[in-house]
Amino acid sequence: MWLVGKDTTGTTGRIAISDTLRAALVRWYTGHGTEADHRASVSLVSTARENHKWIACDCLGERRAPPLMSAAYLSFQETYYLRRLTSRPLHHPDCPFFLPQAPPRIRETAKDSLYSIDLPKGLFSAHQKAPEKLAQKPLDTEPDDRSRHVAIPRLGKLLWLLIERAGTNVLRELPPSGGRQASISAEMRYLKEAAQRLEIAPGVKLSDHLYTTAIDYERERVHARLRSAAKNWPDEFAPQAFLLLEANELTSSEVVTGLGTVEIRNRIQHTGIIRAEVEPPFLVLAVVGEHSRREGYRALRAYAQPVFTGNQFVPTERDHDREVLRALQDAQYALRRSGIRMAAKKILFDLDLPSGSARPDFLVALLDENTGQELRYAMQILQTDDPHYRELRKIERERLGQAGPVISLQLEDISAPRIVAETHRLLE
Repeated sequence: MWLVGKDTTGTTGRIAISDTLRAALVRWYTGHGTEADHRASVSLVSTARENHKWIACDCLGERRAPPLMSAAYLSFQETYYLRRLTSRPLHHPDCPFFLPQAPPRIRETAKDSLYSIDLPKGLFSAHQKAPEKLAQKPLDTEPDDRSRHVAIPRLGKLLWLLIERAGTNVLRELPPSGGRQASISAEMRYLKEAAQRLEIAPGVKLSDHLYTTAIDYERERVHARLRSAAKNWPDEFAPQAFLLLEANELTSSEVVTGLGTVEIRNRIQHTGIIRAEVEPPFLVLAVVGEHSRREGYRALRAYAQPVFTGNQFVPTERDHDREVLRALQDAQYALRRSGIRMAAKKILFDLDLPSGSARPDFLVALLDENTGQELRYAMQILQTDDPHYRELRKIERERLGQAGPVISLQLEDISAPRIVAETHRLLE
């Protein structure tokens, strides 16, 4: 077994791992190790990670290209795990690290399933202190689900929580006359105000360690202030800061903004629904913390959320969501000419209803200034004709219908005139 450079085939530049250390890793990974084996294994995988190395297995011999494993780290779960690189050779079936290919599975999405997306619990915290652990090999009796990016990462939920508290997931009503007054500075101000009501550690406000420009990170103001604050940081909590950035471009590990680029230590996380091809802009939340003393404070992880526009941070999931928002925005102008005010809220978390939770695409609020009538309705955007999908949305509609009117529209039928017509129908 060897340590090899990242982005190589593993056939050159090998650094041998001793037989003793390999045996300890195997014992721990297969569930037969001692605590000494565990400490040795954590030391090995952390060394590999900090030195930008992959672990190459010798189960195919010395001459063939080896199976490669990446030492990944889940900060909030305080756990390392060995991730097999699927584009590389498979382990030998008799190898302790062999896992069969994950079976095909339906990729659940927030748009075609009713699984719950709950508010994150506890502090606005995305980085924890050691102790660190190394996950063992999955048991045969455990569900075989090694697909990635299905569940919404905690960092994503925290970003959604901040957006929800700030109200930037609302397509706000228009002023009495003229165009919409929107700006990046106003959106960031709403988010900063919401950050004053959230804590990242007991007695430590998020707003005290929230930065909205790449310059603060590039010039290490974030690092300096965090080092100073760490001296009095509550015990048992890891010092951390957050970058909240409007990005016009993303790579796998870089957030590109108009004022600079921030490199993220790990691959940038995207929506748990799918990593769809979505155009910018993005609203990105990154956590800055210390993973190792040698590296110091770094931007460890980031979650990128597509948003409607650079000055309206309403979350979207795919490009067609922006088309829906543009139709809603055009409908606002048409309705204003009829004396009807409208606002639409993108729903991020499940709504608790008498017969169960549900999550419509939007909640729309109306005020008819001619009659004083107020009304709220849920909007469903139906994307496919898949029978399973339609059955789930039917259940959702039934639950939502207990709380008020529901409008269900085919994606291809979405337009400002259609929304205006449906609104007038509900107000009759």
